[in-house]
Amino acid sequence: MWFYEKERENDDKSDQYQVLCGIEEEFLILNTDGTLIEAADNLMMKAAEILEQNNDLLDALRIKIRSLDAEPSPTQIEYVTLPLRPNQLEDAVKAGRRLLINAGKKLGVKLFTQSLHPIQSDPNPIVGTHINVSVQKKDSLMKSWELKAVHNYLWNLLPEIIALSANSPIFQGRKTNIASNRCANSSVLKPNGFAQIEIPEEKPALIPMQYYGRMRYQLKIGSGEDEFSKKVITNSRGERLVDITPRGPITNIQDDKDESPSRNRVEVRVIDVQHYIEDLLDIAYLCCFSGLHAISLAQAGKIREDPYHKENMERAITDGNDATFKRKGRNQITFKESLQEWIQETSKYEDDLGVKIKNLPTAKFQRPQIQDELGIKFQTRKIEKVRQQGNVYASVLLENSRIVSDDQGNKYKVNGGRQIQGKLSVKYDLDYEEEDELVKSFKTIKIINTFNVQGLKIPLEPGDRIQNVRSRHESLIDRLLGGFPF
Repeated sequence: MWFYEKERENDDKSDQYQVLCGIEEEFLILNTDGTLIEAADNLMMKAAEILEQNNDLLDALRIKIRSLDAEPSPTQIEYVTLPLRPNQLEDAVKAGRRLLINAGKKLGVKLFTQSLHPIQSDPNPIVGTHINVSVQKKDSLMKSWELKAVHNYLWNLLPEIIALSANSPIFQGRKTNIASNRCANSSVLKPNGFAQIEIPEEKPALIPMQYYGRMRYQLKIGSGEDEFSKKVITNSRGERLVDITPRGPITNIQDDKDESPSRNRVEVRVIDVQHYIEDLLDIAYLCCFSGLHAISLAQAGKIREDPYHKENMERAITDGNDATFKRKGRNQITFKESLQEWIQETSKYEDDLGVKIKNLPTAKFQRPQIQDELGIKFQTRKIEKVRQQGNVYASVLLENSRIVSDDQGNKYKVNGGRQIQGKLSVKYDLDYEEEDELVKSFKTIKIINTFNVQGLKIPLEPGDRIQNVRSRHESLIDRLLGGFPF
């Protein structure tokens, strides 16, 4: 690869090292009409029921899956595998997905294998896949220099990883000119830096720390020859919610300071959710091969930092697998050419790890794009345009009478030809495609505007007309000042 000198590569050390990999795969939860539903807690309870009723399944999952985890939004859920050998990952991924699918069936909900909902991600909720790689000497723990080497190797390849996985082109109902809207709009994928090792000073040092809610100090006298006192630093703030990061107690991440050193690893967080298991595994295997390659290189010489990293990241996020990358001392290279180089340089580790790349570099890109442009149908286009501009409180003249029901099923007649006041809202009806019992993509979306008045949701029709509108802010001010009545 371009970021190291090949002639300085050390002898292969794969027979001395083992690679462990953990996968965290997040999903959005959908109702049967394709809209998001806040069902994460109920989904976990159904999964618990399934395991309580099947001890054999529980015993089988104990050695593969660490947990099901809640995410910031109740419309999200993830399974987390244990750190596993690469040849155990496929079974674990299938088991994690199967548990969630079966729990979803019992609850009447579905899982969506894209990172953004085409309408309701604004930009949140957003989901993705995290791959954690640990490379350590057999019968040992991952040391600081090993963590630094694996991080920096994969940090250089983040543009390739983004371009390889990018499949979130739809944002707020429209196909944008961005391949990974997840990476472009996420607030928890901040760019992280190239790793350095911070060696403890020999002199005594006062270290500020939080102790029982108060700021106190620790007097650090010395570290001796303790390898785990050498911290791997990528940003001075110890931020964890970034695009890639070293993890574990030998970093400056506060959340990890009390973890066991066996948890030292590199976490790659920029990966869009993959519908096909083979695509996810190919990315995971490449990261595992890269971990071994990084160790082989690190003792022999410096892994160079990409001077065009930021620009290449932007190109990958925008153009996906059509990206071209800037290189020092050579012409630009296409992502697919760089991917081919990456595979060639690391494929020698396939036999050592007992896994093979299946869909790269050609088969994955011969398939049509999973999510094409959406067909959007509006029942009341002009009213929806007003709502999208933030004018949610309105006075509407209904053209015709209609019958509506409340949440208890009681029916009411709303007379036409009269002006009523309330709040504009929207209901979606989505046509989607399923494959392998997962929602794969959306085809069309019908947008139906409703008018919320005293607990009733009145469907609006093309002949209805808006008379006056107010934004949320204007409505609040009016009510405080006793002006506009809604």
